[in-house]
Amino acid sequence: MWSKTNHEVPKLEFENRIERVRSFAIKHDLSGVVVYSAPKIHQWNQTGHVGYLTNWSNLDRIVDAMVVVPVKGKASLLVAGVEYMLDQIEEVSWIGEVRLVSSPDPRSISSSFDASVVGEDTNQGVHSFGAEISEILDATGSGGKPVGISGLEALPVNIYRDLKVNLKDQIAQVPDIVAELRQYKTAQELVLIKRVAAISDSSYQRMLEVLSEGIWGYELTAEMDCVAKRQGADFVYHCMHSAPGNNLKAGKLSVKSHDCQLKRGDYINVNAYVVYKGYWIQSDRAGTIGPSLDRATLKMVEPNLQVQNEVLKVIRPGLSINELINVGNKAAARFGFEIQGGRIGHGQGLDYSERPFLLAGSQEILQPGHVFVLHVCLGEPGGTLLINPIADLCHVTADGVEVLNRFPRELFHVE
Repeated sequence: MWSKTNHEVPKLEFENRIERVRSFAIKHDLSGVVVYSAPKIHQWNQTGHVGYLTNWSNLDRIVDAMVVVPVKGKASLLVAGVEYMLDQIEEVSWIGEVRLVSSPDPRSISSSFDASVVGEDTNQGVHSFGAEISEILDATGSGGKPVGISGLEALPVNIYRDLKVNLKDQIAQVPDIVAELRQYKTAQELVLIKRVAAISDSSYQRMLEVLSEGIWGYELTAEMDCVAKRQGADFVYHCMHSAPGNNLKAGKLSVKSHDCQLKRGDYINVNAYVVYKGYWIQSDRAGTIGPSLDRATLKMVEPNLQVQNEVLKVIRPGLSINELINVGNKAAARFGFEIQGGRIGHGQGLDYSERPFLLAGSQEILQPGHVFVLHVCLGEPGGTLLINPIADLCHVTADGVEVLNRFPRELFHVE
């Protein structure tokens, strides 16, 4: 059922990804690589590895899943789910070998589960993850050597115990090859990422159309959510910070529904989370209803925009992330602020947060194909107020940086 006509990433690209994982396994003298992802609904966890190899990247994937890439034979998708999910997979994925396995969690939406937790006994004739992997490796003639795991940090304890039992403790300590591959976005992926950026931009445009005195924060964000949903977004969530324009500390930052009625003169900072065909964008924009911000408030907000701009100007291939953060730190210090949390953003793609991580002390080097959200969050030294009026989704090109969201970056002003 799956075809390129309704997916921008062609089958050949997925096959190439599998072969690069297989080559890694051969190089490290492994039986193969097991690739794990949490259910896609676990938005803030690692959910993208399985989608990267299979294209099953949407919210239909509500169960634990793995891809097994043996050094010999075809890759297999293992799903701790129920039969109807096979139709959902066929609709979006190129992969031909799909097997239902039992879950170690009785709360899972699965046709069977292992009462023994570690999967030593099968349930209703269905293998656990570990037993199925062992069978695949033996059947393909790949067994007998250690197995690498991609996505180990996200693996539930019960599933890890099951793997240890069935793979006889032969789990190799190797780098996460899928995380390494995912950080460099291809031209086909950029098509999808630019599409999600355009959807997010249209939500901000709707914000300008409906924002007015008296509207509740949750009414405003509901309007923005609706616009993105109508354009096919998988997941949408807008949250916000509002405050009197002359006293940001008197305001309220909500990740939950914003239950404040907006007033004339208010400062408004809206944060967008939008996902399209599995690909994320996070962005922030800020402005006011009615009069512009007073001078004291502008002295808190405008430096953040200027620091963000200074950091944007130096982004280029070959620059270390630590050097990039040092630029931000020096710029922030000139205005009497500091960067909160020691980070200025994180990679985005099939996960909300992935490589490259823009963390202080990182020696990772920016390369063409890196995509990340840049949000330089400033605060007063020793203070608790978070000032984050802007976040940009950035693509590192061969000679610099491309900001992918096009909605104006300056403070907006709605009469």
